[in-house]
Amino acid sequence: MKPIRFILTIVLLGVMYSANAQKTILQGCNPTYKGQEINVYSCTDYISGTKTLVGSGIADSIGNFRIELNIKGTCRVTLDLGRLRGVLYADTAMTYDIALPDYTPKTKADLLNPYFEPDEFLVGIKNPDRYNINMYIDIFDYTYEEYLERNYYMLASERNYQKKFGKPVQTAVDSIIGEIEQMFDTIPNEFFSTYRQYKYAWLKFISYMRDWRYMSREYFNDQPVAYENPAYMDLFNQIFTNFLKFYMNTREGERIYSDIAYSKSPVKAKQTLSNSLAITNDTLQEMVLLKGIHDALYDCYFTTSSLLIALDSIKSSTTIQQHKQIAQNIEQKKQITSAGTMAPDFCLADTAGVFRSVDEYRGKYVYLNFVSSYSYTCTQDLEQLKLLNEKTKGVMDVISISIDDDFDQMKNFFKRNGYKWTLLDLKSDKSVLDRYNVKAFPSYFLIDTNGTICMSPAPSPSEDFETRFRQIFQNNKH
Repeated sequence: MKPIRFILTIVLLGVMYSANAQKTILQGCNPTYKGQEINVYSCTDYISGTKTLVGSGIADSIGNFRIELNIKGTCRVTLDLGRLRGVLYADTAMTYDIALPDYTPKTKADLLNPYFEPDEFLVGIKNPDRYNINMYIDIFDYTYEEYLERNYYMLASERNYQKKFGKPVQTAVDSIIGEIEQMFDTIPNEFFSTYRQYKYAWLKFISYMRDWRYMSREYFNDQPVAYENPAYMDLFNQIFTNFLKFYMNTREGERIYSDIAYSKSPVKAKQTLSNSLAITNDTLQEMVLLKGIHDALYDCYFTTSSLLIALDSIKSSTTIQQHKQIAQNIEQKKQITSAGTMAPDFCLADTAGVFRSVDEYRGKYVYLNFVSSYSYTCTQDLEQLKLLNEKTKGVMDVISISIDDDFDQMKNFFKRNGYKWTLLDLKSDKSVLDRYNVKAFPSYFLIDTNGTICMSPAPSPSEDFETRFRQIFQNNKH
């Protein structure tokens, strides 16, 4: 039995080593991050713009951190670092020793500003491999964008360009692409090659090749879909922006409206898309439909219900996992802004450290609000919420989600003022803000007894929410 046990042990060790080898690790040390949580996100769906948390870690007492990333292949990830946002192109089964700038927390003004965007920087890598695409993408982007910035307005007008420089804009663009490419064409990295290819394609598109059919045939119809590559997806989104509205006014696409508005059939819509020789590939047709439905949901040419039915049909029938996920993300993105849809779930810690979810409150109404102790408006509303909570006990639960970095401070604030309803800590899952599309604080939502949003946004307590709620409660009492 010993030889068999020995062989089995070796096999198990091999499996364990293989599993560990597949992990992608970000690690480093900076004392200013002591006790700070570092969240890492990836935009795996560039159509809806949905961010996914792919890793998280807390720096120890001297600032050491180690974060395991759940990624497949090469992808662009971002690190939330207070007033900064780090950018890194990470690959599977790699360990990155990274250098971070000193931590700068968001100010109170930043937290309350719905339009605040952190300053982005490329994360430094202390142990780069020979073909570190982070460095090469950084150099490429600088070279490419410098050229684009110097020549954008001239490139956008072929006549002016030829008049000033005495040569066709195509000649100039192809020449500069050739010069830039000579700097990088020996780098053996497929992700970086695709990145450059679609950056060049965008340059051609804005300068002289302004034909969507040509661009689709050349760069999308018979090419593999690079879902994780931002250059590929940026060009795709530009070429096919508001495509359904455009296509239904062409001869080959005149049936697309009835395919969606009346038939609500992705199958028929794909058949109509195939009338164009530029969209004959089934995968591309589905991608174009997903992008078209996403954009049309925020326009007035199709009814929301017909678009959502078509979207749900794609989600249930597609054989491509990425398309299923994109459809779901588009659906969720639209749901968070619409009354009559299910409230996005969350799992957030309360003041006792117990994790709570929306589903726990089925059977009662929920007045959900996002608040900050830094906001004067929020603190004024909390006093009115105190009275409202007393009046509506038994039929409605008030739930406040604190956006403050210091949850203990908010807990003490609630305790001092006798606020006895549920308080949750956003830090448990900051993506909740995206799922509820929260841009300002305070923000309010009313969720009914079945977990459906019935007011989005809901009035604040000072905007006579109580009267509105009483009407809803009476109308649904029986």
